[in-house]
Amino acid sequence: MTWRIETVREGAVAPKDVFRLYTDPSTWSAWGHAVKWARSDGPLVEGGVVDVKADYGRVYHCRISQLVAGQALVLEVRPPLMMVTQTYVVEPTRGGSRIRHALEISGPLAGLTRLIGLPRAYQRRLDKEVGKLIDVAGRTEPTLGPATTTGLLATT
Repeated sequence: MTWRIETVREGAVAPKDVFRLYTDPSTWSAWGHAVKWARSDGPLVEGGVVDVKADYGRVYHCRISQLVAGQALVLEVRPPLMMVTQTYVVEPTRGGSRIRHALEISGPLAGLTRLIGLPRAYQRRLDKEVGKLIDVAGRTEPTLGPATTTGLLATT
């Protein structure tokens, strides 16, 4: 069993400013839907790991399964009996960026999580996440680059 949700929205922000946030885990708590803090031991690379503390207290080791410079970041985390894949994509548009965030849940517990209503609850969180990302990207200083060392930012 697998289920998937996504949010696509356009915003008047530069794709590079959005992607800069994707590659700086210290910013994830400012826009991520369930992130209390996130940190990596260095620059993000395919196969690397970002530790993320969820807003309900658990720390997950998220493996970077795909990283396309300036465009996309895909993370995988494997809680017991599930696989969670989070996809973050930014594309240029005439007015700024098209942003697509998706969440896919698969594995033996995916059906149960669907029955208890997680897709609907997480869809609302994903919708808010993209809006927050656009807001944060619009306030980002263009001179700031992605963090290359451990980042930690408290929940907003």
